[in-house]
Amino acid sequence: MRKSGSTLAALLIAVGLSIGSHPTQTTPPSASARDLTLLVPRAPEIPGWSARGDAQRFSGDDLYVYIDGGAEIYNEYGFRQVLAQDFVDKNQKGVTLEIYEMTDPTAAFGIFSFKASGKGRLADIGADSEFEDYYLHFWKGPFLVTVTGFEANPECRDGVTAIARATGARIHETSGRPAFLSKLPADWIKPGLKYLRGPLGLYNLHPFFTRDVLKFQEAAVVSLEDARVFVFSYPNPAEALARLSETRQVMAADPAYRNVREFPDGHFEAVDLKGNALYARVDGSVIGLVLSPKAIAIGVDLLKRLRS
Repeated sequence: MRKSGSTLAALLIAVGLSIGSHPTQTTPPSASARDLTLLVPRAPEIPGWSARGDAQRFSGDDLYVYIDGGAEIYNEYGFRQVLAQDFVDKNQKGVTLEIYEMTDPTAAFGIFSFKASGKGRLADIGADSEFEDYYLHFWKGPFLVTVTGFEANPECRDGVTAIARATGARIHETSGRPAFLSKLPADWIKPGLKYLRGPLGLYNLHPFFTRDVLKFQEAAVVSLEDARVFVFSYPNPAEALARLSETRQVMAADPAYRNVREFPDGHFEAVDLKGNALYARVDGSVIGLVLSPKAIAIGVDLLKRLRS
């Protein structure tokens, strides 16, 4: 059985040492009575392929046993259980199916967005999908499904697609993206968008700080026009203003930033050590922050499109 080891494992563990107090969405195994084996395709549904060995199931803290590091990011989104099943064809070529049950469809969308590169091709499976090299991810309802071929050859790729499609057909729950994304312009909702639920995901995308300064409820990150846009959501405008103020103060005291300036309208600007211009402001109950290697004007223009 192949374990889903993460290349981010060491990073996520290190970050957890400094911001591990942020609450995660781990759900006790007893909170879910789903039998994930019912979602595993049977031989007639995937001609030429058959299950090898018994499925393995891990729930709650047992996820740390299955994933050699990196389990924290699943918990940050909201993890319940995972089932893993190997398949082989007549030539003993192998494919592994992993079905992650998350706490809700929003969590499933979030972990899908975190894992997907945005560079693969769409597979028309589930609510959103991505097929890249020898692996395929999709999400549907509260489930993230990952199907991985052991080799990057046509037989394994065909097997990956067939097993993913058959699994998707067995999931009957409906899916809905987070309501928060309605605050974004429609053309920002595209492959490569990242939906975040906590500081581990943010730190992996861009390490603004080594502790949780922004303290957002949820966030979206998208690359646009030579810039990266971060939109952080809060319970109310007062909390968003407080978070913006603290973020500016922490940046002003951090040698990783220079030229930190606050303006009368409440926004602030800065420059990081790589020379990226940073523009941040509050719009209702969200903070919009833009990083660009070119000019502050890009951030101003992009954030004018936010709908609070």
